[in-house]
Amino acid sequence: MALEVAGKTLAGGSISFPQAVDGTLFTQDRHSKFQQAVLAGNVYCVGDGTGGQNPSGLSASPISVCLFNPRGSGTNAVIWYASVSSIVAPAAAQVVWLAINNNIAAAATTGTALAPKNCLVGNPKTGVVTPLTTATLPAAPVVALVAGAFSTGAVTVQMMVPVVGGWLDGSLVLAPGGSVSFQFSSISGVAGNMASWIWEEVAA
Repeated sequence: MALEVAGKTLAGGSISFPQAVDGTLFTQDRHSKFQQAVLAGNVYCVGDGTGGQNPSGLSASPISVCLFNPRGSGTNAVIWYASVSSIVAPAAAQVVWLAINNNIAAAATTGTALAPKNCLVGNPKTGVVTPLTTATLPAAPVVALVAGAFSTGAVTVQMMVPVVGGWLDGSLVLAPGGSVSFQFSSISGVAGNMASWIWEEVAA
């Protein structure tokens, strides 16, 4: 029997594992949750440097940074984290969605490309997923999940501006040809929205 531990294969010999009285195994993290994947150099992050005003409804023209996995990339993008904040209140209360385009036969998503950063700081790898602002999607996306909501209350009187979205822990994966974006049920405040993403790239 061979056993892989921390990327190393151990063959033969006798290995014992601590067990509970019902036979289940005990496990324990020896380091932080995401450390091993980040050290492998395949985890990336990106965020808007300036605010944008996103259109109302499920739009094929999102302004805040979205992610596109090019067709034929041979890579799946495992979404770890997705969030958006607003420093300008919308004119009407709005629901914020994470929305997807999953027709891989459609035209490629285009826009102004941003350079993703490797989460292993100093590693020059940039991966294959393309972050885009002022994107043009091949069609209006469909809702994957509700990320949160923004109200019309003035952000200047709040102690902390809310962030919607958060940790997805890989529950959303972009196959080659797919894209994911933040969408809003009403028009956003002028130059108000800024989004950020963290993802891992693995072989498709």
